[in-house]
Amino acid sequence: MGKKLPSHILRYSVLKQFENGPNYGYGVVSGIEDVTEGYWSPSYGTIYPLIQRLEDEGLLEKLDEKEVKDRGLEDSDRKYFRLTEKGLEEIANDMDAEEHRENFEDLILGYLKIYENKYGDEALGNLIDDL
Repeated sequence: MGKKLPSHILRYSVLKQFENGPNYGYGVVSGIEDVTEGYWSPSYGTIYPLIQRLEDEGLLEKLDEKEVKDRGLEDSDRKYFRLTEKGLEEIANDMDAEEHRENFEDLILGYLKIYENKYGDEALGNLIDDL
């Protein structure tokens, strides 16, 4: 998959990485790689500024040093963040947004049509069978 995703899909994917508790930049990238089974790996140059924007918008909050240590998180030098109530609401609202689903489907279908045009019907059939 290409490196660029529509912003709402990237935003949603990053917020989802905080659903199970505090996380940090490298953990977010690794989590997205796991979810996509390695097919997509966002750059740190994309993820770190997005985490900062999500904090600025009140969707994430940074854990203080004491809380990081009290939680026994592996490396207290990292900047850990957690979802706020507003962040949880954003995830729920995004999941309910039919327009986002339709836009995402259009994106996927567009990629599939390009793939079919380049490699043919049989290759597309094989790809879909692999799913």
